[in-house]
Amino acid sequence: MSWREFCALPAVDLPVLADLTPAERVVAMQVAQGLTNKEIARVLGKSEITVKHQVSSILAKLGVPSRTRLIVLLR
Repeated sequence: MSWREFCALPAVDLPVLADLTPAERVVAMQVAQGLTNKEIARVLGKSEITVKHQVSSILAKLGVPSRTRLIVLLR
């Protein structure tokens, strides 16, 4: 995904995501769709390690223990 495409993504207006960076919000929504870190990295043009770190940061900021809980929170 190019920077231009990233900037064109609709803003996610969920109050629970207010403390996340814009990049973390995009990753969180990809997780909510059930994508793996590898799939998210491919879609967003990031390294898998970057996505892994972002997911860890998202979980910590939102105070959820797992991807499953994150998915439930965002749905």
